[in-house]
Amino acid sequence: MNLTKGAATAAGALLVLTMLPQPARAGREHNRRPNTYAQQVVEEILARHPDLKSVELALVSGKACVTVAATALEDVGEACDADEKQPMRTGKPHVEEPTRKDPVYDITQAVHDGPGALIGAVGMDIAPAGRSREAVLSQAGEILRELENMISSKEQLLSPAPAK
Repeated sequence: MNLTKGAATAAGALLVLTMLPQPARAGREHNRRPNTYAQQVVEEILARHPDLKSVELALVSGKACVTVAATALEDVGEACDADEKQPMRTGKPHVEEPTRKDPVYDITQAVHDGPGALIGAVGMDIAPAGRSREAVLSQAGEILRELENMISSKEQLLSPAPAK
């Protein structure tokens, strides 16, 4: 089959989304968070770091890249954009400086699994709390290492969350 680049990306995104456990469709339950290990990792990392305001984890499958876990439920299922793709391509974080409208550092970094394979990207909003840019970037690097130490594989992230 010969797919266009856009169709191949959409097909890959659909593949990643179909790997996620599907929520119930009745009533308001369709708005609940995915019960995946990826979502559990996002929530644990957020709970450990008070300056961390939000986290978004995206995974690559084939040529597609899709958000699979996030503090903002509406972000789950979104295709990656330039701020996720750039760190995966270059290995360098994408950093958006705080503004009056958005007073946090928006830092996106490439994510690797236990064996070191590139599996996606993690975006995090970190409040500066009076710290320098370098101090915030250092914290983002530490959080990334902590997150990567929780991941043995992409498949693990997409599996149901273990009972606590």
